[in-house]
Amino acid sequence: MNWNKYLSDNKAPYGALAHLGVLNGEIGGIYDLSQLPKDARNLSLSTPLKKSKLKYTNFSSLIGNDKIEAISLNDIDEARLSVFSTLPNLKYLQISNNQQTEIPDLSCLKPVEVLILASIKKVENIDFVIGMKNLKTLYIYGITNLYDITPIANLTTLEELSLNHGKMSGTGKAIKGIEPLAELTNLHYLRLSLVVENKNYNITPLVKLKKLQELHLLPRYLDKGHKELLQKELPLLKEI
Repeated sequence: MNWNKYLSDNKAPYGALAHLGVLNGEIGGIYDLSQLPKDARNLSLSTPLKKSKLKYTNFSSLIGNDKIEAISLNDIDEARLSVFSTLPNLKYLQISNNQQTEIPDLSCLKPVEVLILASIKKVENIDFVIGMKNLKTLYIYGITNLYDITPIANLTTLEELSLNHGKMSGTGKAIKGIEPLAELTNLHYLRLSLVVENKNYNITPLVKLKKLQELHLLPRYLDKGHKELLQKELPLLKEI
C-alpha cells in the first residue's frame, strides 16, 4: 500500500477518524507468531484479556520480515521494539487503548511513516515521538494528559497532523499552546480539535505553514478576522 497522504486521501477505514476500523487484509488472533501466513502485511497484536490466559509467543520469528507493512497494538515495550526495528517495510504503527505510564522511544522505527496514537490514558508526555525522522503522518486522538506539544516540533518531515482530545469539540484538557506547529513547514494537512490554555487562540504559528492545503479548526480559532488572515496568508489552502 502507498501510505502517502493517509489522512488527506481518506485511506483510513473511517476517514478522518483514523483510529477506528480494521485495515484491509489485517490479520489478528494468532498468538504463536511463527504461524503467521508468510504473506501477512497488516498485523493486529491486540492484548488478550487476562482471563483468557493467552499470550503472544515467538516474536523472534518476525525478525527481518520484509512483508509486514502495518502493526496495530495496545501495549509496546523495548522487547517488541527490538523486533519491530528490524522490519524494513514497516510503514504504519497504531498504539491504542494503552494503559502504560510510559511509552518507549520510538526512534528506532526508522521506516515508519504513519503513526496513530489513540486512547492513551496514563502517559504524561509525547517525548517518545521526537526521533521519528521519517514520519509523514501523525494522528493523535484522546491522549488524556496531552499538554505540551513541543516534541512535535522535531518532526519536520511531517506532512499531515491531526490533534484531537477525543472529547466533544471545545472540551478536554487545554494544551499549553500551538506555537511548536510553526516548525512544521512541510505540513499540507492539519486538523486541530484542541482547547488552548487561557483561551489563547493565536494563529500566528499557522500563518507560517505555507504548504497547507487542508485545514480543520474549531470555530474559536477563526474569530476576530483569523479566518480571513489564514485565507490571505496561505495561498494553497483549499479547505478551512
